[in-house]
Amino acid sequence: MKQNYRKRILDLIHTDFITMSSGKNNMKIPVIIIVLLFGTLGFLFSPLLGLYMPLGFSGFFVPMLFQNEIKYHSEKMFALLPIHRKDLVRSRFIMSIVLYLVFAVLFYLLMLISLKLKTYYIMYGEDAESLDIIKMLVQSTDGSMTELGIFNLLYFGAFSFGSTFISGNLRRYFKDSKVFDATLSKGLKKVTKQDYAYTLLAFVLILVLILGVTDVLPVKNAVVPVFLLFLQLAQIADGFLLGTVLVTMAIFSTIYQYICTVLEYDEKEL
Repeated sequence: MKQNYRKRILDLIHTDFITMSSGKNNMKIPVIIIVLLFGTLGFLFSPLLGLYMPLGFSGFFVPMLFQNEIKYHSEKMFALLPIHRKDLVRSRFIMSIVLYLVFAVLFYLLMLISLKLKTYYIMYGEDAESLDIIKMLVQSTDGSMTELGIFNLLYFGAFSFGSTFISGNLRRYFKDSKVFDATLSKGLKKVTKQDYAYTLLAFVLILVLILGVTDVLPVKNAVVPVFLLFLQLAQIADGFLLGTVLVTMAIFSTIYQYICTVLEYDEKEL
């Protein structure tokens, strides 16, 4: 019985892969651009620029997955198959989270290589150490955190935000696919407007945080209490504790979104 159920879930995932790959899917273009752009910047300027990768990918993944399904109005096809609605929800949550996890881990390893090799020092020249953002962040903690600890903490935070964003987008789609239909069916320019806004906001917040910690922006005095609390939490176990908390929050958020999606989709009229 378990083997048959596992095969059913895998068949549903395979069906979604076929649907996503067939026809013209213009959501692949911004994903490729983001990967190449920030992958290159991560090696040339700072591994922290690679933090934008899991954020950007999370915004484009769900629309990319369902674009052809919306375009060809095939979302009702699954109502004709001998499957439970919760099976479809479960398969798509599993596929989305696993793909995102694999992608995030691969990009994390690439940026970790950049951090270890410090290839970006070639671009900095003689001012390499004074322009190294991660080193400046280490100095701002008075050496209580290492470069690897800061890198891991920020990357775990970006990963947590991205996984939460994906699960929320999945819930939105199952609840009302017309939310995506209004943009996906009208071309790339309108498709990515909202996603660009979310990911740009996240990128700006990360940039402000970095500039604030390095004293480029004089914002420390305004956020001293919050900053000190965050810094104290971050310094415990070299950022591992706070990173674990962020990832744990993302896991519980994903579980919550999954349960809500199962309940809402089960009551939805197709």
